[in-house]
Amino acid sequence: PVTEDANKPRSLRFTFNSNTTSSKNPDEIIQEVIRNCNLKSITHRLLSRYLLECTYAPPASKEPVKFEVEVCKLPRLNNLHGLRFKRLSGQSQDYKEVCE
Repeated sequence: PVTEDANKPRSLRFTFNSNTTSSKNPDEIIQEVIRNCNLKSITHRLLSRYLLECTYAPPASKEPVKFEVEVCKLPRLNNLHGLRFKRLSGQSQDYKEVCE
C-alpha cells in the first residue's frame, strides 16, 4: 500500500480553477485560508496539516454549513497546489455562497 506523507499535501485529481490554484508554498496557502476564515467569522479546526474542517452559520439560514478545505498538490503540474472543497452538511446554496 502507498503511504501518504503527512508533511506533504496529497496529490489528487479534482475539479479546480485559476481562483483556487497557487504556486505558493502549501503551508502559506493553509495559513491564508485560516486567515480568511477568521475574517469571515468561519469557525474551523485543523484535522491535519493541510486539511481544515469549517463551519459557517449564514445569517438567513437556520442550519450551519459544514465543509472541508484541503490544500492538494495538482498532479502533473510542477509546484502548483489547489484547494479542494467538500460540503459535509448544510444547504447547498449557503455552501455555494460562502465558498465562492
